[in-house]
Amino acid sequence: MRVLLRPVLVPELGLVIVKPGCESMPVFHNTRVLVEPEPKSMRNLSSGVVPAVRQPLAEDKSLLPFFQRRTSDSCCWWRWRIV
Repeated sequence: MRVLLRPVLVPELGLVIVKPGCESMPVFHNTRVLVEPEPKSMRNLSSGVVPAVRQPLAEDKSLLPFFQRRTSDSCCWWRWRIV
């Protein structure tokens, strides 16, 4: 799950405060959270849960036979597998 939140800076204390909604709380049940700047493509989204990232090629079942062939793996310079 990814969330987009508005931070409140408290420079006197060196703190950043965020107020996630109930649907965003599961993100903070982890021991660590990745924080990064908002991409330009998300500037029009409201705060809260961000839609999951889709990977159309990974979902395309017509490509599965190609990637399952042994020869297709050897022509790539990296090693990976479709999950």
